[in-house]
Amino acid sequence: MRIVPILIIVLLSLQTCAQSGNNKINEIRKTVAQINNHSGYSIRKLENEEFLEQVTDNGGELTGYFKNGQLVKIVEWIGLSSCVNITEYYLQDNKLIFVFTKGSESPYIDSLETFDHSRLIKTMECRFYYNNNKLIKTILKGATRCGGQPNKDWAKDYLEILLHDKKMLEKKQ
Repeated sequence: MRIVPILIIVLLSLQTCAQSGNNKINEIRKTVAQINNHSGYSIRKLENEEFLEQVTDNGGELTGYFKNGQLVKIVEWIGLSSCVNITEYYLQDNKLIFVFTKGSESPYIDSLETFDHSRLIKTMECRFYYNNNKLIKTILKGATRCGGQPNKDWAKDYLEILLHDKKMLEKKQ
C-alpha cells in the first residue's frame, strides 16, 4: 500500500521535469523567432581567410548580427567541394541558446562525372538547444557526404567554434 503514494509522487515529479524542459525549449524557440524577426541590426561580415584557418574550395562567410553592441546571432556559411553547410548560432545575454545547422549537397551527374553546383539538395538538419551553455536537447536528421552523420558531440564543438567566431567578429570594427 505504501508503494502507490510513492509511485504517484515519482510520476508527478517526472511530469513536472518534462514540462519544465518543454517550457525552456518553448522559451528558446520564442527568443530565436524574436531575433530572426528583428530588423535594424548592426552587421559585420568576414570572408574566407578572415575567419577560416583553412580556406575551403568554395569559400566561406561569417556574418554577425549585433543589437545595441551585443552579438545576438552568427551565421556561418561554408562551401565545400560538393556541399554547403550553414550554421546559425543564437545568443541571449552573451550565452549560446540555440544552434541550427543545415547541410546541402550538389547532386552528382554520373554521365558527366561531376557535381551539378547549380543545384543544392538539403540532406541534413540539426537543432541544438542550450541552457546556460549546456546542451539540453538535440534534434538530428540526415547526413551529408562532407560532414557525415551528425551527433551530440557536435554540441561541444559548436561552443568552441562560437568562441572563435565571436572573437573574430568583435575584432572587426
